[in-house]
Amino acid sequence: MLRARDIMTHHVVTIGPTASIHDAARLLSEYNISGAPVVDDAEQMIGIITEADLLSKEGKTVADIMTSRVTSAHEDTPVESIAQILTSNRYKRLPIVRGERVVGVVSRADIVRMMASRWTCAICGAEQAGRQPIVCASCGADAAAFERDLTPRMEISTRH
Repeated sequence: MLRARDIMTHHVVTIGPTASIHDAARLLSEYNISGAPVVDDAEQMIGIITEADLLSKEGKTVADIMTSRVTSAHEDTPVESIAQILTSNRYKRLPIVRGERVVGVVSRADIVRMMASRWTCAICGAEQAGRQPIVCASCGADAAAFERDLTPRMEISTRH
């Protein structure tokens, strides 16, 4: 079973609560992201700033408009649970925490990438798509025998 730590983005772009609204907009734009955790001086998450916050709220600093009540998950949370949280709440991303510290983010795109993965059995070479297989359908090898392959497949692409 895949867990948050297996698919999360480890390099998390964060911002402080005293940053200006302009700085928050620039940060999201420069990194091409739709939201970022807000962390205090001790690197503990105190909120999240999103494009929706920037568009719908008024204030001068990130602290003025950030969402303070943030849903998060732990590194060992199953991906299926994260997908349920994202879809049922219409979230685009979910911070992953260890204690109060943000250690990653899982976005909808991370889960879609996981679904698009191909897994190759190192024992017999059989390929399976989607989530990491528990056992190889060809030779019966366990999950440890599989290697993830995210190489683009030109035969399914419409862009050449």
